[in-house]
Amino acid sequence: MKFKPIYISDFKRVALLLKDFHIKPVKTMKFSFDPYEPNTCSIRDCLSILTSKSLKREATARVRVDIKSDRSKPQIDVEFNDGHQLILKTEYLKSGDILEKMDKFCKAKDTSQGEADIALTKMAGKQQKKKK
Repeated sequence: MKFKPIYISDFKRVALLLKDFHIKPVKTMKFSFDPYEPNTCSIRDCLSILTSKSLKREATARVRVDIKSDRSKPQIDVEFNDGHQLILKTEYLKSGDILEKMDKFCKAKDTSQGEADIALTKMAGKQQKKKK
């Protein structure tokens, strides 16, 4: 019995990523690219996705776009609320890859999930003390 690999197009992959995508811990995003370079399609797609109103944005992240004409490579500079920086060089990446990496780092930097877990454990501890 042979299994065929499931092919997921980049559009479906982006749609699946955007279901629980958030940019809460992001302070600023800087998109810099040369529109005359051949590999800037993915960064332009990500720019339109991340600045769209359909994306759930609980936090306000500043977006800055630098359009250059010096044949520079496309990249996204992301600065988080805690001061760390992430530089994504997007020349050979698809938009799904860029969003996946950004989502991975945003979820790692998100502190609200940890606070919710602590709150739940504290409440569970109080309920156990009341039972005794």
